[in-house]
Amino acid sequence: MHNDSTRDPERYFAALKDEQNALDDALAAIRDEQAAGRITTAEAAAEREGLLTAHLGRLAAIRARYLGEPG
Repeated sequence: MHNDSTRDPERYFAALKDEQNALDDALAAIRDEQAAGRITTAEAAAEREGLLTAHLGRLAAIRARYLGEPG
């Protein structure tokens, strides 16, 4: 259960936007590395998997921080 005094939807959505922008940048960097031939398709996939897993963890932490819900 949440406490309304701990909820901050505005900051929650701002944090989500920042997190999405960071993820977009990181994914673009992986695409660039793959396109340049510095990493293989399998390496790029593994990097994307790690990024997405970490991203989900950060989303849970953001939810817990700004909405007072379990992360």
